[in-house]
Amino acid sequence: MAVTIEDIAREAGVSIATVSRVINKTKPVSAELRDRVYEVIEKNHFKPNSLAQGLITKKTNTIGIIVPDISNAVFGKLTKGINSVFAQEGYTVVLCESQGELEKELKLLGILEEKQIEGLLFAGVDVNHTLVERMRKRNYPVVLVTQEASEDEEAVHTVIHNNVEAMYDAVKFLLDNGHERIAYLGGPKNDFSSGKKRVIGYKKALEEAGIEVKDSYIAQGDFSFEAGYQGMKKLYEENSKLPTAVVTGSDVIAVGAIQYLDNMRVKIPDDISIMGFDDSEFATYIKPELSTVRISYYDEGVKAAEMLRELMDGSTEAPMKEYVPHKIIRRSTTKNLN
Repeated sequence: MAVTIEDIAREAGVSIATVSRVINKTKPVSAELRDRVYEVIEKNHFKPNSLAQGLITKKTNTIGIIVPDISNAVFGKLTKGINSVFAQEGYTVVLCESQGELEKELKLLGILEEKQIEGLLFAGVDVNHTLVERMRKRNYPVVLVTQEASEDEEAVHTVIHNNVEAMYDAVKFLLDNGHERIAYLGGPKNDFSSGKKRVIGYKKALEEAGIEVKDSYIAQGDFSFEAGYQGMKKLYEENSKLPTAVVTGSDVIAVGAIQYLDNMRVKIPDDISIMGFDDSEFATYIKPELSTVRISYYDEGVKAAEMLRELMDGSTEAPMKEYVPHKIIRRSTTKNLN
């Protein structure tokens, strides 16, 4: 049977309150009492219940993370970055999957509050007004990571990469390499940052170059291999004049597109260039190696964790939004037409 704080108090001949003060260091006690309590604690291998301690100290050393899809490698890197900050400080990180569904996200916010987390890192799909208002009512700080609020972008502290600029730079890279017929295979239309904002960057680069944006050159699905395959199939079947280059919303989408083109005996990059996004680990293992936009999601996780740590410490100087840099990586799936 587990030893309780009552057992420790009884054996040490002190009150439960005294044991609590010794464990939680909330009020000073005499050296004699402290040593007596510690001796009984060590003798019985007593480990205080963290939740019970939290009721007294208001600290549970627990951080929550909500992501849409734990199988997505992006969120794996993100979580590693977050954990690298909090693990060394003795925090436990609780990872939850929402599948990007508002109802589940709202439910998870309530569950994590019941667990008395001290802070939350949230990676959603559409952080709308309902979510923002619920986050504002939490009694712990929240930092959005990889996703901005879709309404009032400065409403919640955020760490993200600039999706508009990153996709703009990817298209500009292709333009600078002589491509004019550039198609786009992207993520979900309801994904505010990774879906909608990347389309904005794509269109902006073409419009500045004086190139017409063709609806038939745009296909959006989810961030999956199948979405890339089906999106490329749509572009191939519905356009009499194929693009010379395709920019994608993720490396996984790019691989799906490459598979379809390979099935159609379309050569990459000789016939069509392909540009990924993320710079996943497999980008250099596929053949040909994938040109892409490098985003360090690990660093993004670190920055988000550091910002949350500042807010937990009561900082009022943490920036509302912080961007991590991106970089264009040229490999073998893109061809220079100049």
